[in-house]
Amino acid sequence: MLLDYNPMQGAVADDRAYITRQPLPPLNRWVQSYWQLKVAKGQFLYHSVPDNCVDWIINLNSASDNFLVPPFLSSTLFHIDGPASFFGIRFRILGHRGLIAIPLGEWGMAGSVKAADLLPTEIVGSVFESLENSKCFDECCNNLSKVMLSAVKFADVDVRLARYIRYCYKNVSSHLDLSDSQCAEFGVSARQLRRLTKQHLGLLPKDFGKVMKFQSTLKGMNTLACNQAYLDHFYDQPHFIREFKRLSGVTPTQFLKMSVLYNHCSVD
Repeated sequence: MLLDYNPMQGAVADDRAYITRQPLPPLNRWVQSYWQLKVAKGQFLYHSVPDNCVDWIINLNSASDNFLVPPFLSSTLFHIDGPASFFGIRFRILGHRGLIAIPLGEWGMAGSVKAADLLPTEIVGSVFESLENSKCFDECCNNLSKVMLSAVKFADVDVRLARYIRYCYKNVSSHLDLSDSQCAEFGVSARQLRRLTKQHLGLLPKDFGKVMKFQSTLKGMNTLACNQAYLDHFYDQPHFIREFKRLSGVTPTQFLKMSVLYNHCSVD
C-alpha cells in the first residue's frame, strides 16, 4: 500500500551530520527513506519524534548494534557516545512487513528490539556487509538497495486496516471519526479496529491518527508561519501547542529553533 506519506524529523544544526535519500522504485513501496547520522566525539542526544514508521538502525562500527524501533507516541531521546556513525532504514507504514512476518503487536519489547530477533541471520548479515563495504552514503544506499530488493516480499494487508489508513491519510486535516458507524465503513467494529491497529501498526487508532496529523503539521510549519500551522488541523492555537508538545516534548517555536542532535554536556 503506497501512500504519498513522507514523515519528517527535526533539523540538525550541522547538515553534514544527518543526510537522507529516498530509494527508487520499486523499493520505495517498502522503504520511505535511508538516512545516515554521524556524531562527533562526545556525549550526544538525538531527539526523535513520532512518525508511525518502523526504523531499522545500524551502527556502522558494530554489527551487533543493530536494532528495530517500532512506532511510538511521544518524543524519544537516543543517547549516543561519539564518535559514531549510524545508518537507518525508515520503512513506509506497514513496509517492514516485506521483511518481517511477525506483527508489531507480537514483538514483545518496548522501545526497540534486536534485528536478529525478528529477521533471518543471513539478511542481517548481508545488510551490514553491504554497508561495511561501501565508501560513501550514496554507495551505501545503492548497495543496500540491491540486498533489500533480493529479500523483500509483498505481504498481504488486511483490507479493513488499509481502508482505515487511507481514511486517516485523506482526512488528516479534519476530525477523525472512530464511531461504530464510521468503522463499519472499514468493515470492522470500533473494538475490532483497536485490535487490528494495535497488532499491525503498534498504536491504537486514535493515536495513529494523532501522529499522522502531527506529521502533517510539521510539513505545514516548514511552509507557513508557526502561528498559522494549526489552522488546518486543530481547533485553535492553544490546542495546537498543547497537542504538539504532547507528541514532541517541546513547543512548536522551540522545535523550529532547536537542533535535534545536540551535545549532552552543553545542556543543563
